[in-house]
Amino acid sequence: MDSTKKKRLETLLYSTIGIAAMALVLVAVNLIASPVRQRIDLTAEKAYTLSPGTRAILAKLDTPVQIRFYCTKNTATMPVFLATYAQRVEDLLGEYRQASKGRIEIQRLNPEPDSDAEDSARLDGVDGQQTRTGERVYLGLSVGMLDQKQAIPFLTPDRERLLEYDISRAIARVMTAEKPVLGVMSPLPVMGQSNPNPMVQQQQRTQPWAFMSELMRDFNVKQVEVTADKIPDDIKVLLVIHPKGASDSMQYLLDQFVLRGGKLIAFVDPVCALDRPPTAPGQMPPSSSSSLDKLFKAWGLGFDTGKVVADMEHVAQLQQGPNPAVLALNETAINKEDVVTANADNLLMAFAGTFSGTPADGLTRTILIKTSKHSGLVDGMTASYAGGQIANELPPSSVEYPLAVRLTGKFKTAFPDGNRSRLLPPPPSLSRRRNRPRRSRNRLSQARWC
Repeated sequence: MDSTKKKRLETLLYSTIGIAAMALVLVAVNLIASPVRQRIDLTAEKAYTLSPGTRAILAKLDTPVQIRFYCTKNTATMPVFLATYAQRVEDLLGEYRQASKGRIEIQRLNPEPDSDAEDSARLDGVDGQQTRTGERVYLGLSVGMLDQKQAIPFLTPDRERLLEYDISRAIARVMTAEKPVLGVMSPLPVMGQSNPNPMVQQQQRTQPWAFMSELMRDFNVKQVEVTADKIPDDIKVLLVIHPKGASDSMQYLLDQFVLRGGKLIAFVDPVCALDRPPTAPGQMPPSSSSSLDKLFKAWGLGFDTGKVVADMEHVAQLQQGPNPAVLALNETAINKEDVVTANADNLLMAFAGTFSGTPADGLTRTILIKTSKHSGLVDGMTASYAGGQIANELPPSSVEYPLAVRLTGKFKTAFPDGNRSRLLPPPPSLSRRRNRPRRSRNRLSQARWC
């Protein structure tokens, strides 16, 4: 597989994991209206009710939070649809103020040209947007607590269903002086690696993958080795990327992490494009699949590591020609109503697997990414080495295959008898290849999470 194809295959992680990992607070998306002190919500969707997640955040406030709401008041300048949305934002901010019992202070500022309010907006990171008439209008806010500050540069009506989430996330971030801890477990060198070179005195070190560098801006990222016997208590969210050959000991560790309330984001692969060790001519390449079979079984999920999904409606155009097993997904394949994937518009997924089965009792499944109905399952080896043949061999189907799912609810252990396995050798990893010079790779080729 040449470098051009690999770069295309590596796009997904920017689009997916970046969104998932940035979710500090998973709050429901609700709409707020009437600013009266006592509110009765008669809507089917509880549209005028702050979510429990938001109320939990506000209950933890012990220091006043200042929200500066920058909004252009000039009706001749402000487009009608933005003025209408501004009222919606102001109503919601009033709901926050009431629910916080006085711990949130709201200040509305009108950033007219060359005014102190406009200077304040710029210092707070709130940007003006130019209208068709050339006028600049402001509709953004800044959230501050002590020396911490977060800005939403411009509030767009396109994100109205995520308005509460955006505001609550900003409040949660200023409440935390230290970066939240994020754990990462993978045999792939996602955190960078040392490449000892006997010809030089100092070791050469590759940089972390690009998506990991982005996560480090907002999180205290801690690496957890695949052979670890404990996940640190301060890790509440754990990313497991390509757990190839996951042992019982490793899966038991993840099982206990979930049972203690940890959030697990698992990226598994039937064919990992970045796990392709060199082979001799005529030699069969080793498997590059990964799964968490015991956990998935306990949770009611199936994941066939021998099959990948081909989709005739989402065919990626590669340099070598179209390959239906490399999926160029658009908004029709993405759950735009879920906060995790709402910002994703286009994804590239290479040799994607699919989840089957019915969630175990007590669990609820949400499909985040899916194929079209013009898709089917093909052999992973065929897809990766003879993708051009798939279009002629793909059987007709009317199934929309889940590519990424989220499970929520009460999980039961996959090890009711405890961890009876002895300490096993580490799962097959890339450790033997870590000391070899290699091209820098910044993203995982394809992922599914639960």
